Amino acid sequence: MKKIGKMVRFLSSSIIVWVCLVYVGQFIFKVLWKFDILNVKSYQIMYEYWEKGGVFNTFRDCSLGFSLIAFPIIWLVLSNKLYKYGLGKFFSRPISKLYRRLTRPKNMEIEHVSIKHLGEKDKSLDEIIKAKMEKDGKNTGRSHEVADLRKQIAAKIEENEKQ
Repeated sequence: MKKIGKMVRFLSSSIIVWVCLVYVGQFIFKVLWKFDILNVKSYQIMYEYWEKGGVFNTFRDCSLGFSLIAFPIIWLVLSNKLYKYGLGKFFSRPISKLYRRLTRPKNMEIEHVSIKHLGEKDKSLDEIIKAKMEKDGKNTGRSHEVADLRKQIAAKIEENEKQ
């Protein structure tokens, strides 16, 4: 049931974005290219031009083709954003970003700085292990004896291999 609710919510947000995008897109397409995206005749004219060997080589023709290809991609991205943020945050987000950009100091380049590891030197693996063992209350004397014994054995093996 939860998946059906999510699907209905996404479809409703997609429909809202589609209506708004078609309304705005129709105005932009008519002004820039005199192309009506809701009229089938415009698409038929473009198809006939292509079938007769016409080439889209000018910037205006290529930008029309790119816009027609980008239109569904923009629709899906905006639908996802509307679904994810909701209607209120979707419309208020650009305004809040603009407000933060205008009100933050000009010399501030980064909004968030993590000072978690400032001032600490890099520790070796042995120091980290020793600190953890001391923290846990383990007996460190005996483990050092074992480590020294292992080093002595490794040194003897290397010495025998050299001979």
